[in-house]
Amino acid sequence: MRPLRDSDPAATGPYRLLAELGRGGMGRVLLGAAPDGRLVAVKQVHARFAADDAFRARFRREVDASRKVSGAYTAAVMDADADAATPWLASVFVSGPSLGAAVEASGPLPEETVRCLAAGLATALIEIHRVGLVHRDLKPDNVLLAEDGVRVIDFGIARAVEAGDATELTQTGLVVGSPAFMSPEQAEGGELTPASDVFSLGSVLALAVTGRSPFAGTSTLQTLFNLVHAEPDLGAVPQGALRRAVEWCLAKDPAARPTPERLLGLLGPVVAGAAGGRLPAVRRMIEAQRAEIDRLLAGPDRTAAPLSTDSPQSPQSPQSPRNPQRPQPPVWLRKQAAADAVPPTAPPTAPYTQVVATESGRRPRRPAVLALAGVLAVAVVGGGAYWLTNGDASAGGSGVPDKYTKSPVCEEVAARLPLPAADRRKDKDVHDERPEEAKTDCEWRGAPYVVDGKSYEPQDPHALVAWDLKRSTESKGNATKIQREDFSGTDKGETRETGVGVGDAAFWRAHWYRENCSLVVRDGNLVVQVVLYGDEHPPARCQADAKEIARAAVAAMPG
Repeated sequence: MRPLRDSDPAATGPYRLLAELGRGGMGRVLLGAAPDGRLVAVKQVHARFAADDAFRARFRREVDASRKVSGAYTAAVMDADADAATPWLASVFVSGPSLGAAVEASGPLPEETVRCLAAGLATALIEIHRVGLVHRDLKPDNVLLAEDGVRVIDFGIARAVEAGDATELTQTGLVVGSPAFMSPEQAEGGELTPASDVFSLGSVLALAVTGRSPFAGTSTLQTLFNLVHAEPDLGAVPQGALRRAVEWCLAKDPAARPTPERLLGLLGPVVAGAAGGRLPAVRRMIEAQRAEIDRLLAGPDRTAAPLSTDSPQSPQSPQSPRNPQRPQPPVWLRKQAAADAVPPTAPPTAPYTQVVATESGRRPRRPAVLALAGVLAVAVVGGGAYWLTNGDASAGGSGVPDKYTKSPVCEEVAARLPLPAADRRKDKDVHDERPEEAKTDCEWRGAPYVVDGKSYEPQDPHALVAWDLKRSTESKGNATKIQREDFSGTDKGETRETGVGVGDAAFWRAHWYRENCSLVVRDGNLVVQVVLYGDEHPPARCQADAKEIARAAVAAMPG
């Protein structure tokens, strides 16, 4: 929860704004107060969408449909304005952590709790689908654990699926979702139906009971490949009704998945009071959140007001992982003064992290507080300050210092790559920032093409450049050593490359997803991957293009 800056508006519509809760690929979420004192979550869309009249029309339709959804298992939509200079939507604020935050803080949830969670989510989907909506981004961070049960949030990015309108909605080129929790058809850019949400539900339940996504890969592309081609990893899901429900939801064929109604029948009766909000760890998170909001409301520039008991909603903000050795601070304390990139004067007692933009499905993780043994350095990265080791023997024994500490941001490095600026897709930018590592994905996609008078977006980008930066920490070890040990090039079909001209090692990845070539380069604690597709990079020229782009991608790293 970030205090508002002087440049932030004081109000949106009739709602007084109090703090920023989080940011995502579609916009940002702010905590607001209604004239009657109720707390609301106000979602403002990014300016690039505000300038699109077609987006405003879709947004208006989504809001109209969302108002019809019962608030029993959702954060009910209260108000919206699609015609404002910055379109916004206000929903009931749900007091409670996201499922992702709860799992990160305390580990996998008990099986009976997850069965209760499954029943609540299935009931929410019944209501959402009843009004003609497909959520499109059902993930742990969009599932809130309130005291009285689960809530599904973020209808601001749901797309109305109406007869005769689906083609328009799916040809906008905007793919909404988080890779680890997408359906296979979403990963391939296909048509989405209510069955797509059911697949996402299966992935969410698997994470809740095991602590990890059943399709998680070492990269976004690997995760997408797993979604489409690999069987889910369900070895840790307990046998029984819950296991059968998850397996059924994760069928590759949408027609083979259950409806939410049939899923409820398979789960059977659940134990009353087993909702996640009753777990001691979740209750502590709820209490801490309320205390923080009360302090905010009682601040020097605010009038103290009681927290409405029916005013719940939680941010889509970065979440915190489990650290069993230390008490867990509230989830909103992970970023404070670091917003101004001011290094702390002493080792921090609360971790910081900032996500510039992410739709990758990877939640930012909280570092363990570093021991003072060894030399520590403060790195200012992506707008946040982090305590890092200097990569010496105390951090893994390799003695190799980190060559890079600052992570790239697409907006800053893309212009330095030999790729057409007109093809850059800023809405696809991914930047996932953690103290121990950072991942950045930038995408270039060709112009829409016309068939029979209709415009279509290319199914694949023609270029994708990804940076994977690891940083040495006391808990994780030396970053260069980790990258060297993880760096492959020995799998079937992969071939070493010695002519790139930069980095310590490189290899060509075996083809597996329609690309013409895929080059991976390691330079110290950095790994860069260049993936090229389509007629823009034909096979005869692909490898030469990839080498040139890789050299520029390494050279573009922040100093």
